[in-house]
Amino acid sequence: PQFILKHIDKRTDIPLYPPYTLERFSFLFVLEGEVLNEIDGKTILVGPGQFLLCQPRKTVTIKHMKECIGYEGSFSESFLKDASYPVLRADTPVHQTFWFDDGVFMGALLKRMLDALEYRDLAFLHSSLDLILCQLKPVTSSSVLPEAFLKMVFSREQPILSVSDYARMLDVSPNYLNKTVKAHTHKTAMEWIEISRLNLSKQMLKDRRYSIQEIAVRTGLDDQSYFSRFFKKKTGLSPSEYRNQVKSGIF
Repeated sequence: PQFILKHIDKRTDIPLYPPYTLERFSFLFVLEGEVLNEIDGKTILVGPGQFLLCQPRKTVTIKHMKECIGYEGSFSESFLKDASYPVLRADTPVHQTFWFDDGVFMGALLKRMLDALEYRDLAFLHSSLDLILCQLKPVTSSSVLPEAFLKMVFSREQPILSVSDYARMLDVSPNYLNKTVKAHTHKTAMEWIEISRLNLSKQMLKDRRYSIQEIAVRTGLDDQSYFSRFFKKKTGLSPSEYRNQVKSGIF
């Protein structure tokens, strides 16, 4: 067949697959878990919300797969209605993150494509694959910066920092960081920081071992009263009210 799509549900850890060579364009989208690939000697870790597109004649070794749920597939160039997409001419694999709503949409689209494949709905498969390919961008110096910034912002290995701090770590000006992140994600750097801060706050408030002050520091807001104002502005609840509602099973 010219187009193959499969649902992945491998909840056990798989340490290593033997190397194989791709005959066609192949792709992977991860919903949960992670897959560590080595492709022509380059190591690529694909995690939740991430899409990987590989060109034909690449040698792939799956080094590690952990509790992976998602979709994998392949297609021949002759299957495409439009083969002019830049990602199809890229020299290296295209590894792209789809954040939040975009990631949910990608997962839902692939699920519908799986149903369409069963019923041989080729028109839907063609249009959906076109939609995916037009969303993917070849790696460029301008796209690397937003990806690096977002990975840093959502890393839990250090407290959440300010735009200026991240800009200094990435060796760019805060203004350039904001402009580049906005151009590629449609949100400012500060909006992403606040999304990460709110997500981490909710996560930590569910664990009563952490005090409100500890959570404030971890989210980059050392002043507990400032943190409480931030949290209430975003959720309508104070941190304590949210924690109590978690305890009562509302969240």
